[in-house]
Amino acid sequence: MENNLSSNLSSNLSIEEIVLINNLLYCENLGGPKGTFLSTSQESRTIGDYIDGVLHNAAKIENDKEYSTGVTGAEYKQIMWSIRPNEHLKNIIILQVHYESDCAGGGRSALLYDPVGNEAIVAFKGTQSDAEWIDNVSGLYQVPTAFQTNALNWFRSLDLEGYDTITVTGHSKGGNKAKFITLMDNRVDNCFSFDGQGFSDEFIKKYAHQIIMNQKKILNIIEESDFVNILLNDVGKKQFYLGTNCGRLGFAENHCANAVVFYDDIGGMSVWPAPAQDKKMSDLDVMLNSFIRSIRMTTREKVANMLGSLIVNAKGGDTDKLVYTLSDERYSDSAAQLTAYIFKYKNKKPQMVESVKEIMEQNGFNTSMVGIIDFVTNHSLLMRLIGKRPKLVLLILHLKHSPENMISFLQRHTELFALLVEISRKMQRISLRYSGEDMRVG
Repeated sequence: MENNLSSNLSSNLSIEEIVLINNLLYCENLGGPKGTFLSTSQESRTIGDYIDGVLHNAAKIENDKEYSTGVTGAEYKQIMWSIRPNEHLKNIIILQVHYESDCAGGGRSALLYDPVGNEAIVAFKGTQSDAEWIDNVSGLYQVPTAFQTNALNWFRSLDLEGYDTITVTGHSKGGNKAKFITLMDNRVDNCFSFDGQGFSDEFIKKYAHQIIMNQKKILNIIEESDFVNILLNDVGKKQFYLGTNCGRLGFAENHCANAVVFYDDIGGMSVWPAPAQDKKMSDLDVMLNSFIRSIRMTTREKVANMLGSLIVNAKGGDTDKLVYTLSDERYSDSAAQLTAYIFKYKNKKPQMVESVKEIMEQNGFNTSMVGIIDFVTNHSLLMRLIGKRPKLVLLILHLKHSPENMISFLQRHTELFALLVEISRKMQRISLRYSGEDMRVG
C-alpha cells in the first residue's frame, strides 16, 4: 500500500492502514471473548496474532449479527482477510490497552508500536456510551470537555520516550480526542482524525496559539456524507473519501468506521478520495454553525443536553422516541429554537428543509413531522392563536386537504401541539445574521 499522506506528516502508516486500525478498535467478541481487540489479554501480542486468533474461530462468528453498530460478522471477516496479507500492519504490537471508568464515560484506547519506523501509535475508539454521546455535544459550552481532558491525562501518563515518531488517531469521538491531544501536546508528530467532530468558537479563540502551532500535523479523514465531523469548527487539513452505499441502517451507516472501505475481487481493501463533501452535509454544517452562534453561551448547555438526548434517543429510526424527546419539557424550548431556526433558514437556503427530510427518511423516521412543522411556519399567526386547541387545528388541516398521513401522525402525537406553538413564536424572533463558516486561525 502506498503511503499517500500529507507532506507535513511523517507516519509510516498508509491511509488504508489507519482506517483498518480504527476498525479493529470496534471489534468485540468476534468468535468469543478473545475476539475483542481492546482487551488487556491482547497486550504484548501483534495485530497479526489477533487476526489469526479471530480467523481461527471464524466459524463461530455469525455473519448477520452486528458486532458493532452497522458492522456485521461477515463484514468483520472481510476486514480480517484484507489485513492478513499486510505484513507491516500485522507486525504492529499492542503494548497497552486502557479503559476509562464508567463514570468517565468508559472510553477505550490503546498504545501500539510499529517497529518499522520506531513509531508509537495512540489510538482512541469512538463513542463508547450514551455518556460519551452527551460529551460529544458538551463542547458547545465546555472548553475543554471532561472526556477530552481524561484522554489527554492518559496520553501524558504514557512513557513515550525513545520513539522516533508519535502518531495519534481515532474515529468519531476518538478522532476528536486525537485532535485535542495533538493541539495540547507538542510531542505529537501526526494526527489522523477519522470522522471526528470539531471545536467551539470559544475553544478556537482560547487555544488559537496551540492551533496555529500544531494544526499542520492533523489530517481529517472524512466519509463524504458523515454527519459527526460537521459538528463545530474543524482544524487541520480535510480529505473526503467515497462512502459505500447505505445499508441496513440507512443514512446512519455513513458514520460507521467501515463506510469508506471498498474491496476488489480478491478481497484487497482500498479507500478512494471523493471530489468533495456531500452537498447536504456541507449545507447542514454551515446551518448548524450559524445556529450555534445565534445562541447565548448561558443557554448553550440546555441546547447541548437537548442535542445529546436527541442523538441517544433517536438512534435506530424510532420516530416515537424522537417525538418524546422534542416534546419533553426539559428539552422542548431548545428543540423549538432549533426547529424554528431550520425553517427560518429555508428562506436563505430552500433546499435545507428537503435535506433534513431526506436525512430523516434515510434514517427510517416518519417525515410527517416535517410537513406539520412546515405548516406551522406558513401559518404562524394562526398557530399562536389556536395552536393549543388540537381539534381546531386538525379541522383546518382537513379543510386545507393536508396529507392524511400528516393528520393521523398529529392525532397520535397531540403532545406536539405545545411545541408547535412555541416554534411559531420563536420564528418571529430569529435572526440569520450569523455566518456558518468554520472559524479559522493562522
